[in-house]
Amino acid sequence: MTSTGVDGERPPGGWAILRGLISPYKGRIALLSLVSLGGALLEALFIVLLTGIGMALAGGNDRVGPAFGRFLSVPSALVVAALTLALRVTFSLLSVKVSAYLAAAVTTTQRQRLSHAYLRTSWAVQQTEPAGRLQELLTSFVTRITQTVSTLATAITAGLSLLAFLGTGLVVNPLATAAVLIALTVVGGILTPIRRAIRRRSSRNAKANLAFANSVSELGSLGLEMQTFGAERHFEERIDNLTADSTLTQRRTQELQGAMPQIYMTLAYGAVLAGVAALSLAPIFDLAVVGAVMLLMLRSLSYGQQLSTASATIAASLPFLEGVEDTVRQYADASAVRGAAQPAAVLPLEVDDVSFAYAEHPALTDVTFRLAPGEAIGVIGPSGAGKSTLAQLLLGLRPPSKGTIRAGGVPLQDVDREWWSRRVAFVPQEARLFTGTVAENIRFFRDGISDNDLRRAALQANILSEIENLPDGFDTHLGERGNQLSGGQRQRLSIARALAVRPELLILDEPTSALDGQSEALIRSTLAELHGQLAVVIIAHRMSTLDICNRIMVIESGQMTALDTPNGLRGRSAFYRKALAVAGIA
Repeated sequence: MTSTGVDGERPPGGWAILRGLISPYKGRIALLSLVSLGGALLEALFIVLLTGIGMALAGGNDRVGPAFGRFLSVPSALVVAALTLALRVTFSLLSVKVSAYLAAAVTTTQRQRLSHAYLRTSWAVQQTEPAGRLQELLTSFVTRITQTVSTLATAITAGLSLLAFLGTGLVVNPLATAAVLIALTVVGGILTPIRRAIRRRSSRNAKANLAFANSVSELGSLGLEMQTFGAERHFEERIDNLTADSTLTQRRTQELQGAMPQIYMTLAYGAVLAGVAALSLAPIFDLAVVGAVMLLMLRSLSYGQQLSTASATIAASLPFLEGVEDTVRQYADASAVRGAAQPAAVLPLEVDDVSFAYAEHPALTDVTFRLAPGEAIGVIGPSGAGKSTLAQLLLGLRPPSKGTIRAGGVPLQDVDREWWSRRVAFVPQEARLFTGTVAENIRFFRDGISDNDLRRAALQANILSEIENLPDGFDTHLGERGNQLSGGQRQRLSIARALAVRPELLILDEPTSALDGQSEALIRSTLAELHGQLAVVIIAHRMSTLDICNRIMVIESGQMTALDTPNGLRGRSAFYRKALAVAGIA
């Protein structure tokens, strides 16, 4: 899931990425390490004390020890054991708190990082991404990263705990513990090929899951067509096949992950058995020592199992981390051009010999025209002729493959995007609202739009009276994605959104194509009232929408075949005459 980086450099591997993720939290990692080690040492001391107390009571002794060269009375040993247990719980709770903080901090940072990278990339990249890509990035991708960091915290705790128990065992009986330590090292070497196999399978699993998510997202967006054409069974079969492919790689990865702890425990028990054998050869056979070492070693196994499981989980997660890093890098390499220039005005807008191609497929060729302040230009042409591409070029969402677009004499790629966005507005063919109030949908996350601006824009869009009739006026909640409004109301609200910033240039892409006659008449009235107040570019199939236009441009097969006044076009453009006839306009 990785690719070659800039200048041929290979992107960092999974472990390097993981180190980069936790690097900002070195202090917290150090604290986690300290409390984990301290808690494990306290637990080991508690086990040694408890074993000693039990053996003293069983042997009728009133003293426990020696421990570090000293004997303790049984009551004193009980008090020390209780204090040790209380401290151990405190350290464990602190470890849990630090781990939770790390997980939350990484979740926040990665969601910000991924969302910023996606939102700052160019429109050309965003448009090619699968539907729901941002949601997928901020949920499944970030969840996997968070789980990896949490697993790493578990691995740190388990590893240091294992170290603490082995260290305590060395103090109690060096020979037996050394034998177990050597055996566990051998076990770790035996498991290394399994971890590598898990990582390879996990890489295939990550690719299969990504393909599954993209395909299902695409199919999910075709629900209307599926129901209309009765394709439910074929959709089910397609999803079933995708599920089978993705779950096969998932099953194989989980088989290895599940087998690893079992193999580890079997080998580890063998290591403890080796320790017991070493104890049997010891010249002094102290039952209390035997009991303490056995308990320490057996408790070590649980930490060793946690460490083994965490290691397998991290190995399985590394390909996902590499995939996230690769995605962020691709977005960063294709970030939108921002510019810094602020012309005196948006207009005149000059399009000079502009061409554009999608991956070597020409969409527009050698388009030249000039849009003056207050002028309205209509754009017509067959479907796929390049009209929407022209709108995206005029909005600055795509750079021309050839030629130049100038705003107020400044090349558009050099213009400050924030400055441009406050002066140029767009009304898409499909009005997209979000879950919120009327006011929030008109403001659309922009600062500096007052309540008076909302009312003015709603009035200009011929929707003010309908808003005022809503239960809470501009504060009325419109439901999920504005589903409480009709199609015409949604489109006029979209126009109000565009007019709220008092734009110098308004671009509309098929604003009435899906509306009824009454809604179209209201939008035509809005456009007529705006005529002369700002420059307008209207892309339309309905010829009646172009009544206000000073000039009309005809685009056919990516070529601007005509640009003239409506009367002039009657004699120059066969497509225009045919469009008038189809619309029933004499």
